[in-house]
Amino acid sequence: MAAWWNELRVMFDEGGFALWGLVVISIVLFTMLANAWATLIPLLAIRKRGLPDEIGSQLELMESPNQVSAAFAGFELDKVAYVQRRVPFIGVLVAAAPLTGLLGTVAGMLVTFAGLATGGNAAPIDKISNGISQALVTTQAGLVVSIPAAFLLGLLAHQLSRVEAMLHSRMYQARAAVREGA
Repeated sequence: MAAWWNELRVMFDEGGFALWGLVVISIVLFTMLANAWATLIPLLAIRKRGLPDEIGSQLELMESPNQVSAAFAGFELDKVAYVQRRVPFIGVLVAAAPLTGLLGTVAGMLVTFAGLATGGNAAPIDKISNGISQALVTTQAGLVVSIPAAFLLGLLAHQLSRVEAMLHSRMYQARAAVREGA
């Protein structure tokens, strides 16, 4: 455990300021993704059950198709819109992660060039290797954050569109059932 902790501490020392920015981005990004998925997963289960519980229990009390539409609209605004509002910002965070890694790469290269400039013919290898290490660590961290997040965001957007289509289909079915029962 102590060796793992020491390696992590060394990596953060080598990564510089950009690595700390990536930590903040990744915490916010994956928290938002987890919350969006936690909201969407129960909606995916509706596909197998039929109507959402909030609407199905009240369907017999509804007298017009407009009441059905209003119930579905309220349900959709509560659940689906919550996820829809977060998708664009999650996309921004997914794009910001590799760019922050690139910023760390540039900062690491500046450290490397500064080491070359101060060393004359005998460049201090420590400064050069620290700069290269900073550049590589931040590039890798940016990609490690953004690649799985981009995959999860794409899957989230796809599932969200499926849920929206399913809710609209169920709404039309419920409207028809109320119309026939009236």
